[in-house]
This record gives sequence, C-alpha cells and structure tokens, in this order.
Amino acid sequence: MAELQRTVARWGLMARRGRAARRGRAARWGLMARWGLALVVLAAFSACGGGGPEDSLLDDVFVAPTAEPDLLPTEEDLRDRFEGTVTEPFDLLVGTCFNQYTYLDRNDLPAQLTTAIGCTRPHNAQVYAILIHDAPRGAPYPGEEAVDSWGQSRCYEQFVPFVGLAYELSQLDIGMITPSRTDWEGNEQRRRISCYVHSYQGLLIIGTMEDIGL
Repeated sequence: MAELQRTVARWGLMARRGRAARRGRAARWGLMARWGLALVVLAAFSACGGGGPEDSLLDDVFVAPTAEPDLLPTEEDLRDRFEGTVTEPFDLLVGTCFNQYTYLDRNDLPAQLTTAIGCTRPHNAQVYAILIHDAPRGAPYPGEEAVDSWGQSRCYEQFVPFVGLAYELSQLDIGMITPSRTDWEGNEQRRRISCYVHSYQGLLIIGTMEDIGL
C-alpha cells in the first residue's frame, strides 16, 4: 500500500495535462500561431473530404471508455479494478503504453495511479520521447511554467518522427510528465521530461501510435 501511495504522489502534473488538453489544443500549446501552420494544413485537410479507409482505421484505433460512476472509487476499490502493472510515471520507457486512474485516497482527496499495460489492450496514452532538461545538477528549480515551456517545444518536435503526421492534423494530443520542485531538488535531482500521446477527445487507444499517421 505504501508503494502505491508513493506512485501516485508525483502524478499531479500529468493529471493537469490531461484536463488541459480537453480545454483546447491550440490554446495550451500555442504552437499553431508560433509556426504559422494551422490554417494552411487545416484548409488542405478540409479540401480532401471525409470518409474512406481512414474512418475505418479510426474505429479500430479509438474506443470510448466505459462510463465512470458518479463517485470516485476508494483506494481499496481501485486495487480490484485497474489493469496493468503499477509503476512510477518517471519509470515509463519510450514506447510504453499506460493507463491513468483517479481515486479517493485515505483523506478523501483525488489521487492518481499509473499502470503500464500492453499496447494491444485499451489504454490512455503512450510515451514517445524522453528528454533530459539541460539545467546542470544543483541548479535551482526554474518553476513549473519554465519547465513546461522547455518541454513543450521539444515534445512538439518529436511528435512527427514518432506518429508520422503533423500535430495539427493528428487525432492525438501531446502530454508531458515533468519533474516537480521536489523531484528537481531531491536527492535524484530529476531533470527527465517524458512526452506522451493521447486522444484529444479523451478516447481509449488500441495499438501503438508509432508511425500510425493519424
């Protein structure tokens, strides 16, 4: 039980990324305006029309999650429900698919649990790149906003090589696992930032997203 509690302690930033994605991809990343690409690629996409094989592929890749109960499960309830192997978010490797679960801890506060799972099974997200912040050991924590800014542009750059399609045209959104102040200043002085993809519509994913072109 103590191990599970340690696992969820570092999940706060990741959970916020997931919620932010649903409030708008362009607003969160600010990348469309920066590169001046969105209007061009979206116009080209619209001109191509819909339907066809891509729609069938979308149906094979994305599935709606099971409706969640109105009340969050307790920690004990969740232990009987989650799929995959409980893991530290920072231990996820490139290519690893994973799930995230929200539950009420012993103080009745929302907490998060991460599990690694085979990509052929429905999952929330997949790690596609791992970055190491270039701040030297001993450097003071630059703040959440600065860490996010450093990671966002680099996660964006790694999106196309993994997915095989421009971010602005993709069905996928970008999330990050970033070090907190405690992670940064602790004994391990973590500088690792993990980039992951997930459905911007909040759907579950089946299969790896490497070279998926969606």
